[in-house]
Amino acid sequence: MLSTLGKMGRLSGVTKGPEFVRQFTKFWLPMGKDVVVIGGSLVGLELAEFLAERGRRVTLLHEKQQLGLPLAMPRRWTAVSDAKKHGVQIHRNAVITRITEKSVEWTVGEESFSAPAAMVVYADGTTSAAPLADELRDAGIPCDVVGDAGAVNYIHGAIHSSWKVTTQL
Repeated sequence: MLSTLGKMGRLSGVTKGPEFVRQFTKFWLPMGKDVVVIGGSLVGLELAEFLAERGRRVTLLHEKQQLGLPLAMPRRWTAVSDAKKHGVQIHRNAVITRITEKSVEWTVGEESFSAPAAMVVYADGTTSAAPLADELRDAGIPCDVVGDAGAVNYIHGAIHSSWKVTTQL
């Protein structure tokens, strides 16, 4: 189905620029309204902001006090500020205790919390790797790798790599 959508987008010309895709994702994303992002590094912060900007209720849980590492201080402050501005609920020093079908539970010190979650995304300690793509290529099957599987980057880089592949279909 996604392949068909990609071909339709290419033929109609709407995917010639990332702006249409950016606007489209404000109306449709294949996930529920409540999302918990685990990890407050670069990837987690930017993902949380991206989802909140697109109408998701986002809770970000980070096991340490400092968010946004390894970003430089000014960029870190901006990333945290932007996430909060879009309504991301940020919890630092969080220890995840349980993930259920509908929620995530955690503690901060002695206090317990929970947040509704239609989807949970683990976005901490991210490294790029695409072992399935490597196996497919070794078997002679061509494939493209996009997003952080190809290279850990800002969310804009991940979107751009996806856009680049879909416009070459």
